[in-house]
Amino acid sequence: MTAPAQRSRPKIVLLGMMTKMPVAGVVWQNLHYLLGFERLGYEAYYVETHARTPSMLMSHEDDDSSALAAEFIASIMRRFGLADRWAFRALHDDGKCFGMSELQLERLYGSAELLINLHGGTQPLPELSAGGRLVYLETDPVQLQLELRHGVRETVDFLEPHCAFFTFAENWGKPDCGLPRQDRFRFTPTRQPVVIDLWPDRSPQPADLFTTIGNWRQEWRDVTFEGERYTWSKHHEFLKYLDLPRLTGQAFELALSSCEPSERKALIEKGWNVRDGLEVSRSVDRYRDYIGGSRGEFTVAKDQNVRLRTGWFSDRSATYLASGRPVLTQETGFSNVLPCGKGLFGFESLEAAVEAMATINADYAGHARAARELAREHFGHEAVLRPMLDELGVGPAKAARSRRPATTFPAEMVLEPLSRRPTTLPRPTVEAAQRNPVEAHEDPPALGPNSASIVIVTHNGLVFTRLCLESLLANTADCDFEAIVVDNGSNDGTPAYLAKLAERDARVRVLLNGRNTGFAPACNQGLGLAGGEHLVLLNNDTMVPPGWLTGLVRHLRNPGVGLVGPVTNRIGNEAEVATDYRTWGEFLDFARRRAVDHPGEWLEVRAPAMFCLAMRRQTYLRLGPLDERYEVGLLEDDDYADRAREAGYQLRCVEDVIVHHFGEASFGRLVPGGEYARILKANQQRYAEKWGRSWEPYGRRPNPRYDREAQHLRDAVKTAVPAGATVLVISRGDEGLLKLNGRRALHFPQAPDGGWAGHHPADSEEAIGHLETLRDGGAEYLVVPPTYNWWLSHYAGLREHLEAHYRAVVSDERAGAIYHLERGGAG
Repeated sequence: MTAPAQRSRPKIVLLGMMTKMPVAGVVWQNLHYLLGFERLGYEAYYVETHARTPSMLMSHEDDDSSALAAEFIASIMRRFGLADRWAFRALHDDGKCFGMSELQLERLYGSAELLINLHGGTQPLPELSAGGRLVYLETDPVQLQLELRHGVRETVDFLEPHCAFFTFAENWGKPDCGLPRQDRFRFTPTRQPVVIDLWPDRSPQPADLFTTIGNWRQEWRDVTFEGERYTWSKHHEFLKYLDLPRLTGQAFELALSSCEPSERKALIEKGWNVRDGLEVSRSVDRYRDYIGGSRGEFTVAKDQNVRLRTGWFSDRSATYLASGRPVLTQETGFSNVLPCGKGLFGFESLEAAVEAMATINADYAGHARAARELAREHFGHEAVLRPMLDELGVGPAKAARSRRPATTFPAEMVLEPLSRRPTTLPRPTVEAAQRNPVEAHEDPPALGPNSASIVIVTHNGLVFTRLCLESLLANTADCDFEAIVVDNGSNDGTPAYLAKLAERDARVRVLLNGRNTGFAPACNQGLGLAGGEHLVLLNNDTMVPPGWLTGLVRHLRNPGVGLVGPVTNRIGNEAEVATDYRTWGEFLDFARRRAVDHPGEWLEVRAPAMFCLAMRRQTYLRLGPLDERYEVGLLEDDDYADRAREAGYQLRCVEDVIVHHFGEASFGRLVPGGEYARILKANQQRYAEKWGRSWEPYGRRPNPRYDREAQHLRDAVKTAVPAGATVLVISRGDEGLLKLNGRRALHFPQAPDGGWAGHHPADSEEAIGHLETLRDGGAEYLVVPPTYNWWLSHYAGLREHLEAHYRAVVSDERAGAIYHLERGGAG
């Protein structure tokens, strides 16, 4: 019997320059990327093609520098199991290729998923950028950002061939960061990954010395910005903290290179131990042992990162944390993205450093444990590299044969419903869902540690179910999972679709109920079948972006957290945030921005809604199944949240994960006939009987942007519309938009009773007809708030009608548009 052909793994090429700086810190930095990608299932390759002379490896001018560089790389690759996956092109000399052959290298470039230009240290040669997969990864910010600000042509030309851009300046773009913003290239923040198990946990072991490793004096990369000089050499910052040994009584040691004897003497006189940094850094093992044998790290940062608050964080400090050693380092703005105060401390003054040192020493064992956990959660290779791959649209390596891009649906597919109660979608959206292929995925999930079971209950609504499941299967690339779909007696083709999907995708399991058993019973059926470590309830009227599941699950590593949910566009509680997307592509962009702007942030909430809810299996076993007394549905999520809170759990809404929610895809059909109101009232009574208190409506989060826009609108109306005039306001039922300084304001579109219609027009013809009917009834002005400017592009016929027949008395980006509905007013 012939053995099945082994499936090749996707390839990732790391373009580095270890031979230019052949010291352990640089080697480890490269290894963490290479081995991190390997751990995630990729085939990692290391290539140097940077044209820099490996002078640090040379003892004499006539040494064969190329051979020395090749042997240096080969020894490292052999040590870590990558013996046949490296190349060195001697572009500084005769161009000879070492390691892989030129033909192998050419084929590698053509077949690689990604080529990552680490440090931006490699020229983007045509053979590297030809495939459109060359990624710029900046580890030392400031100089490049200033060059972009000044429009340096060479810098722009260097960046142009890259397809994506990452930076260690994690605070760039935040209000307190001094780096100038730029719009030409979109940089995504990232940080150094660490393969944690390569760094033994030293937290239980006592030690005496706080240490660090680095260069004392480096004078050659100072920059000037807006008349101020920003230095590169760290000695400028160290000099501010020379009295730390005397003030703390703590022992410190600096392993320094580029430090003159006179400077060493001055440091020793101030109570610092000083040793040769290069000696510590000649071997990856010696370097690791030195860090692990320290009590912790005390270090400073470069003036450029300190004063400009770039958010940069040292890759070396990350390895101290991984070793279970607390880190006390100079603040660069990293505290905006990393948790400080337990295992990690940032300081901005000598007094703050003294205080932090006392805090660490008062509970050293606790801070050592916290350091290791912080490293695992924030610097572990999965935590860093998975989001990077998601950002780049690169899916899971093990599913390479059936991997699909994040844009499973057309980017232009509209997510805004045409109407609600019932919720209906535009015909092109329905057609896109129907024609999206059901692709094969033959690999069954391995439901071990970090795996998840995602339970989805369906009752008709096939188009929503397809949108949900197709986005879920395409964008859940960050861990093993199974999707358990429980159908409650659908009669619209849903069972046939689910059966076909389960047949072709081994990750999908289907349970068909012959009738509508209700939401809670169906959820309990699915949860009873679940085999994952984490359990997720997901509504079938949702769509998920890349990285959503990892973003939720990482919060469940904290044993005190019981239930976790994302933010969303529509839910009616604190999880609802202001959004500015209308299409699938815009939603994916919004999700990426949300992850960048709110990394690791969360909000404690009263009741995470079950449109998307994650928990550990252990939490479910403790709390038990959902209470099935709540009939078809409604309030079972409030009940479950109360049970979790009584058990002592914290309930979180995760700020850096958004899940799109169409809303009321099933229950919306029950509203017109009054069935929804009956169910809600009955379940409120059941809740009160169980808990001895009345159910209370949810709170909402404030929306400063929306409030500002509403005020701009009111100011514009006050100026442009006469008092007492009747005004139509395009809205989604927001009564606050009708408060217009005494003008008679009405919703548009509106129901016969004058309230909001509950839906948007189906097309321009319907919008125009409705507008003219209301105009004939006395409406004098139409107001388009800035939030609804999209109407003027989506309903192109309406815009043309307004421009042809009416005059725009206001057209402003902040205030929106106001049309005077007087015939003959246009032009």
